Amino acid sequence: MKIIVQKTVINRMINALKRAGPNETKGACFASKTSDDCYSIEDVFLSKEKGTMVFSNLKINYSYKCFEKRYFKKHKYDYVNHNYIGDWHSHPSFDCLPSNYDKKEAFEELYNSNAKFLIQLIIKLIDNEITGRCFLYLKNSITEECELVFDK
Repeated sequence: MKIIVQKTVINRMINALKRAGPNETKGACFASKTSDDCYSIEDVFLSKEKGTMVFSNLKINYSYKCFEKRYFKKHKYDYVNHNYIGDWHSHPSFDCLPSNYDKKEAFEELYNSNAKFLIQLIIKLIDNEITGRCFLYLKNSITEECELVFDK
């Protein structure tokens, strides 16, 4: 699978990573389907949560629900071509690989939803440039790395 992160999203993520500094931060990815195996992340929810250690699943709070409602309304409730595809979080101090906790969190979310797959985008800043990796989670307990493109 190929995941493209749009330039406007990259700028928002860079600002969130700078604000979080050495702390982890996270959010949700909403994307348009460009083909059967390609999605373009066109918007992200930016959580206010930050932490120096592992923290729990993204909180589905009022702020998140408002963001989600605006996103779906903007795309005329076309859930096939514009939808939530997974979460993003930062690993400011270590490699952009999912920890055991990250994997557990992704599979729990996947099994508790009607989604066929979810992605987990793990990012960080190096010399003020965004970098990262993306992982695809499938219900048969398979995880594979996606092709990740930052649209610049």
